[in-house]
Amino acid sequence: MMSIGASRRLKTGIAILIAVPFVVPFVLLISTALRDRVDYIASPGGLPRSFTLDNLVVAWNEANLGRALVSTLIVCAVACAVCGITALAAAYWFRIHRGRLVGALRWVLVAGYAIPMIAWLIPVFVILANGGLTDNLVVAGVVNGVASLPFALYLVHTFFGQVLTAEMLEAATLDGAGVFRTFWNLAVPLSKPAMASVFALVFVWTFGDLLVAATLLQGDESVYTITLAATSLSTREDVNLQGQAAAAVVALLPTLVVFAVAQRALAKGFGGVSDK
Repeated sequence: MMSIGASRRLKTGIAILIAVPFVVPFVLLISTALRDRVDYIASPGGLPRSFTLDNLVVAWNEANLGRALVSTLIVCAVACAVCGITALAAAYWFRIHRGRLVGALRWVLVAGYAIPMIAWLIPVFVILANGGLTDNLVVAGVVNGVASLPFALYLVHTFFGQVLTAEMLEAATLDGAGVFRTFWNLAVPLSKPAMASVFALVFVWTFGDLLVAATLLQGDESVYTITLAATSLSTREDVNLQGQAAAAVVALLPTLVVFAVAQRALAKGFGGVSDK
């Protein structure tokens, strides 16, 4: 019989082993961003022998990361609003309607998450280009929000299945509350943990997006998002790994802040799903 202390040490060791593949790349990223070029070329995977902030300064100025950061936040805000509001309304509608046809429709929408983005992004680009809607931050935000919608719908609907019980809906109906009043006074307050999870995840996914940005925002440098701006630091003739690493570090900070703030909400949101 394994003792409690030995069990804890075993769990700690397993956790460390699982964390290593995720931590090492971040350590190498930060190391690359803070080393000068000579040191990096001499030992790309070795321990740094120099320390400099020049790469951060160069990346910030040459890639216009300040402007790109503002553009990225605009895209993220639009994506979170579109995805969050639509997922919340749709999840509530599916919660109050039952039947095989309704369930089939829900799973068709959720299954959209399995479709590779590249399969529908190019046709969407053609449509938007014909309408003169490319190089538009709001449009890019809408596309990112729609891309995350199937997962958000699944998460919020499953969470509603746990907290928004049939008894609560029946009691609201007996009190004379209509569909919209029940939605606003009951479903919206209960959905806060799930919606916080949705907003956090959509923000992180959109902030790190490159495919949508490279497809829809490629024609105007003034609307480059931070990931797209980072790629501009390298050319075919010169691959500026230090600059790109520095830009990646700058892009990483907002996502870490969001996860730190939303950590408790994420636990509650996914806790409701896992308890289903």
